[in-house]
Amino acid sequence: MVTVVITTYKREPKMVERALKSVLNQTYKDLEIIVVDDSPSTYEMRNSVAKLIRSYEEQGVIYTPHKKNQGACAARNTGLNYAHGEYIAYLDDDDEWEKEKIEKQVKKFLTCSSDTALVYCGKYFVNDSTGEVREERTPFSRGNIFGELISGKNFVGSTSYPLIRTECLRKIGGFDINMPASQDFDVWLRLALKYQMDYVEEPLVRYHVHEGECITGDLKKKIIAMKLINEKHKDYLDTHKDAKWRRQMVFVPRYSANGNYVKALSIWFSSVLLQPTKIKESISYLYRAAASAKFRGKR
Repeated sequence: MVTVVITTYKREPKMVERALKSVLNQTYKDLEIIVVDDSPSTYEMRNSVAKLIRSYEEQGVIYTPHKKNQGACAARNTGLNYAHGEYIAYLDDDDEWEKEKIEKQVKKFLTCSSDTALVYCGKYFVNDSTGEVREERTPFSRGNIFGELISGKNFVGSTSYPLIRTECLRKIGGFDINMPASQDFDVWLRLALKYQMDYVEEPLVRYHVHEGECITGDLKKKIIAMKLINEKHKDYLDTHKDAKWRRQMVFVPRYSANGNYVKALSIWFSSVLLQPTKIKESISYLYRAAASAKFRGKR
């Protein structure tokens, strides 16, 4: 059995229903479906969302509301606590799954080694403003991918993409409620540190992009989250100079975008000293920092 957890927060009922229907339409039918509502009790549409979800109870959908807003990580952990499935999959309330998503990921698990904890997949990006749909091309890697993940970008993606072995997620403690951002990446890293990962390359998720999602306030949260991740994996980074250099360099455009140019330059210089042979790549981060500063000036 696969436990599906849809976490919702202050969404219109029709959007939540779109996500839910993409789960109910899955070709894989051995599903336990839990909707965790983390909206505050004062949210004007909460009762409408509750009524909508409960109208699907005969199809096995379980509505689990929080008494008050606790955050996305807490909502995902609530779903994990209630999960009975051997596998667990999360779906954000504004995303959708292709109908064969779970079936293809379960089949992949059946061909993987027993210490595989997660199977991720390709995705479509949907621009809700323009209606444009495009396949997002990202790197794919299998096996022990911790080094690749911590040295590069989050190619596993958001929580809507992977199917996870429930026992493995519980063993690492689920989602860290103290992470202000990058909660998904934090979990993928902690899983990759102990287990293997695999993938289904074809796009199985429709990730909806909303206008105005990226706000300045998020930059501070992302910087804090990056520091927390680096601290969690300090021992690894201290013995892997290239990974440490990359983890430090990504702060440069972030601090620049946030207006802290002195801090950005300070980190850049210290990173160059860490890996002086990578001067050309280091300069590219200066260009990115300059572009971030220019974008900030236009806002």
